[in-house]
Amino acid sequence: KIFGFIVLRNLFTEYEMRVIEEEHRNGLASAFPDEPFSEKIGGQWTRMNDENYPFYASLPEDPRVLIPAQQLCGEDVIGNGTDAHFAGGDTPWHTDGWDQEVSKKQQAVKYHFTLDLVTAETGALRFIPGSHLLRGEERTLFGKFIDDMSPEDVPYYPASTQPGDIIAFDIRIWHASFGGAPDRRTSNIEYFSNP
Repeated sequence: KIFGFIVLRNLFTEYEMRVIEEEHRNGLASAFPDEPFSEKIGGQWTRMNDENYPFYASLPEDPRVLIPAQQLCGEDVIGNGTDAHFAGGDTPWHTDGWDQEVSKKQQAVKYHFTLDLVTAETGALRFIPGSHLLRGEERTLFGKFIDDMSPEDVPYYPASTQPGDIIAFDIRIWHASFGGAPDRRTSNIEYFSNP
């Protein structure tokens, strides 16, 4: 609640990571059958919520992620599903909160995990700690300030992770990713408090 994110180490076992890798590969291949991934595409993304991907589909009900989501957002949370993603290079500074008025009231947590080791230099998520707490005009001015800076000059905390780790973060926090390979294998799980 203070910093806006937390890295949960070794949440998934080695066996689970092998299952995740297989379902991730199959999910994107199925979603893009005529478009194998290449650097020219700039990324691929698909939902992983059906019976073809049972491990991914089970994640929103997994107590390891559901219980912390309930602790952060309240008992009555709604899972917004899981996804598989080939990240396509740099991602500029942004938040995942949408409308300013709605996000003031809406509590949401996003879990992000990669299938590969990532560091600040190789595409790990970077966070601006505490930026999720900004509201109103202060938030608007902060966003403009970030937009006017060179992306690499913004002070940040790099959330380096290895396979099995997962990051939980408030969707209102500013985050970005720079310097990673264009085919980073990532995934997300989202929960929202019931509006």
